[in-house]
Amino acid sequence: MTRVRDFFRIDDDHPFTGWHMLVVVCLFFGTIIAVNIVLAVSATGTFPGLVVENSYVASQNFNRTLAEARAQDQSGWRMDLAAPDGVLSLRLTDRDGVLLRRLEVTAEAGRPSTTDEDRMIPLVATESGYRAAEALPPGEWDIAVEARKDGERVFGARHRLHVSAREAD
Repeated sequence: MTRVRDFFRIDDDHPFTGWHMLVVVCLFFGTIIAVNIVLAVSATGTFPGLVVENSYVASQNFNRTLAEARAQDQSGWRMDLAAPDGVLSLRLTDRDGVLLRRLEVTAEAGRPSTTDEDRMIPLVATESGYRAAEALPPGEWDIAVEARKDGERVFGARHRLHVSAREAD
């Protein structure tokens, strides 16, 4: 124990040596490396994945996208999305709660962290809204819903949805 205490004591009898400098440098760089590892693991664990293929092209259309979002907000349309038994079920209503009909509705479903299971799901009109023909496997899904009327996009929304294992079976 005396040798350890003497190692950290710097005075005339115990000068600062190369070993002291080595410890200082190792602690300094060790701290930096440890912080970088923590930040890298945190960043890769929380990054939701690719949102656009080409950010430059997306930036060129930003003002138009922003104007479409404002128009959609002003329309007062609301979306209720659920997945009973893993099958997407969607209700689109106007400001007064009236069900919107005669729309071409599609949903793009993908996992939050990978593109391996991405799929386009057409939704068919039912009495209570719109419904998918296929069920999603259990887990977390990012759902991008788009509604078109006469080929023109009139509604779009993104929603994170959890499909439990019981519901999907």
